[in-house]
Amino acid sequence: MHGQTKKKIAYFASLTLLFSYIEMILPRTVPFFKLGLGNIAMLMALELNFSSFLVLSIIKSLSSSLISGTLFSPFFIISIAQSVLSAILMSLLFKLNKISEKKLFSIYGISVAGSALSAFVQIFCCALYLGAGTFALLGPILIFNTITGFLTAFISEKFFLSSQIDFENFEFELNTTEKSTFAVGQAFLLVLILFGAVSVFFIKNIYVLLFAMILGFALQKICKRKILILPHIWLWIFVFVSSIFVPEGKILFRLWNISITQGALMTFLQKSLRLSTVSALSQCAISVKPPQNTLLALTLLYYRTLSDRFRQAEGSVFQKTKAVLYGKSEKLS
Repeated sequence: MHGQTKKKIAYFASLTLLFSYIEMILPRTVPFFKLGLGNIAMLMALELNFSSFLVLSIIKSLSSSLISGTLFSPFFIISIAQSVLSAILMSLLFKLNKISEKKLFSIYGISVAGSALSAFVQIFCCALYLGAGTFALLGPILIFNTITGFLTAFISEKFFLSSQIDFENFEFELNTTEKSTFAVGQAFLLVLILFGAVSVFFIKNIYVLLFAMILGFALQKICKRKILILPHIWLWIFVFVSSIFVPEGKILFRLWNISITQGALMTFLQKSLRLSTVSALSQCAISVKPPQNTLLALTLLYYRTLSDRFRQAEGSVFQKTKAVLYGKSEKLS
């Protein structure tokens, strides 16, 4: 891969992380649902050729999963499937605009199409593990993703697509002297996490799964990662809603007009405990640094420098973000 192309892909991937970081510090009005502000950077990168844009979508998913601690969980599979397939669709629609005499799709149409496909992929992947009951959530998620797709396009067009980023004077002057190592100990940790994450899906006993989850939280604490309970609560609610629509076995009680069966409840407990366990184990992988000179390592380096600059900038969120993207040429350290 050409050096300039590699840096540009890493830069846009780091921007997806930066926008996701900004989303984290903004007040969240709807629990569990994410605005997906990282897609703003994907809209900014549509001028990349198809192969580079596809690589960008993969690096975006890899880097965000590594930082969020979901790299060794089913959430990573969902993330990369969403990212790649929506990127393919958005890139094709953008290229179609280029070859057609008349512009067929606005940036809003491209963004909404990508967000809608992402919703379908998310529900389809979840249904493979959680069951057909997950499709009951397709409507709300599709509506939410359509709104967020419009929102990200609006923000991109109004604030970030109107100017050209000066890559020659800004992006390529980032300090890349920081070295990353990939030691044998880190490789062993990755193998251990992967083995644990895979093994837990073959366990059916509730008590063993509960012990595995506690052990996962303990390892997360040993790796000096803070245990956040709220994401697990929302995860369990999502799995519960997906499970109760598929009744199985003896009816234990009724919740309004929905029968809660013993089989559905056991399925809910098994799948929730497994997902919480692999989520806790994945958190332990955050300390692992990718091998030097790889796209992933360069992306994380760019993200650290850009996020530092964002925190140091003054003004509103938009002013701080513009300062990062279009600030004066100066070497970041």
